[in-house]
Amino acid sequence: MKPSGSADLVKFEGIISELKRRGVVVLTHRPTRWGYVVDAVVPSAKIVILKVPDITKQIKVAMSQFRDLINRLEDDGYQVAVIPRNRMSPEEIRAFCDRIATETSLASA
Repeated sequence: MKPSGSADLVKFEGIISELKRRGVVVLTHRPTRWGYVVDAVVPSAKIVILKVPDITKQIKVAMSQFRDLINRLEDDGYQVAVIPRNRMSPEEIRAFCDRIATETSLASA
């Protein structure tokens, strides 16, 4: 059985690969001006993709920091797409990417 961190990485890479296959420019592991690092950003549509943090340790601190990051990004005009914690099928990954690709095409129009 794979550790869940490995499954999350495969899921994240699947989403990024699907977006790139669709011609969407995705920048990964980008720092913000507040010192946080976001998992991925689609600059053309101001969409940020975040993985849910591992909250098994220090749950209140982790969720507070995660919520703070989301609030700051939304205040700066970004849409935040959070990758679900549970396992995603290839169809669910495509559906997740469909929402992002739609926003990207609307932003460039």
